[in-house]
Amino acid sequence: MTKKKAAAWIIVFALLVIGPGIIYHFAEPYINTENTENRQLAEKPVLSRDNLQTFASEYNSYYNDHLAFRSQMIEANSILSMNVFRDSSSSSVVLGKNNWLFFTDEGSIEDYKGTNLYTRDQLELIKDNILSTKAYLEARGIEFILMIPSNKEEIYSDNLPDYIRKRGEQTRAEQVISYLREETGIRIVYPKEELMAYKDQYDLYWHYDTHWNYLGAYIGAKALLQELGIQVPQVEELTITPNDFSGYDLANMMNLRDYYKKNKPAEVSYDVTGYPTNNLAVIQAIDATELIYQSDSPDRRRLFLVRDSFAGGMAPVLASNFAYTYMPHWNGCFEQSMIDEQQPDIFVYEVVERRLDALLSFRLSE
Repeated sequence: MTKKKAAAWIIVFALLVIGPGIIYHFAEPYINTENTENRQLAEKPVLSRDNLQTFASEYNSYYNDHLAFRSQMIEANSILSMNVFRDSSSSSVVLGKNNWLFFTDEGSIEDYKGTNLYTRDQLELIKDNILSTKAYLEARGIEFILMIPSNKEEIYSDNLPDYIRKRGEQTRAEQVISYLREETGIRIVYPKEELMAYKDQYDLYWHYDTHWNYLGAYIGAKALLQELGIQVPQVEELTITPNDFSGYDLANMMNLRDYYKKNKPAEVSYDVTGYPTNNLAVIQAIDATELIYQSDSPDRRRLFLVRDSFAGGMAPVLASNFAYTYMPHWNGCFEQSMIDEQQPDIFVYEVVERRLDALLSFRLSE
């Protein structure tokens, strides 16, 4: 190889190495540099005496996470997988029919199939936890209700891909509900039938997110209120205004949130009004920790609801019907001592169908 050819190859190699970084430096103000991955990216390490042995691997992780045009390359790969191979780039998401996305983690698909039923020992553990919780609350004169919102996969199973089919005769939720009602007599709200009644007239869950939308949440809240002796307007009596709001959490898991917003049919959601709000006042609304409300409702009871993210959409409807509502998140916020502090009349433990394993450990006791 001549010296000129060798020099040319060196220049080409150098451009391949540093070229993208130079282009990215000038293009950065004009492109999306937001972290579109559903995880925390590695931070740039600082060399010190304490990390001499790990610095190289830490810097390698940082370099890989902050490679020029990384987000754009990941997005391009996700689009290719989806449009060419009809496959999701995320193991947490499955592509459904009619532009629906579905969640595969937390046993969502197994819930639908009916292939993850509990053993007898697990059911007895859940029963023991529930009876302990019931006794703890009854000793304080507090009503106890278990609420289980349905999985999206159960309500809109007709939009699941054809290869996902029912296998068992009952789902895990149906198994638990039947067992607990027979063995403990506790009050359980499982609004599957109420949701099924309106699923074809309205889309009650977001297409690109794991959660129900505000109309689905209203139907769930209505079922809970009915169990508590409170009547709110029927769906037909509401003012339902379409909008395109969504959390896009499933699209985000594929690094395609922006792509879905720009290139896919608009999300289906609704603003729901027309029910009495009774001068509802928001005292605090931090979704990750506490939702606190008060209202002028004629029902002066106090509601305490331990929740997951499915209760967020129900909160305004529920809180409008009680004097005071306190809704701590189960993950890192709720503590048993809060019950005596809040002095509620009603205690609701809300857990979405796919997270029923929480019942294996949730327990109130003296």
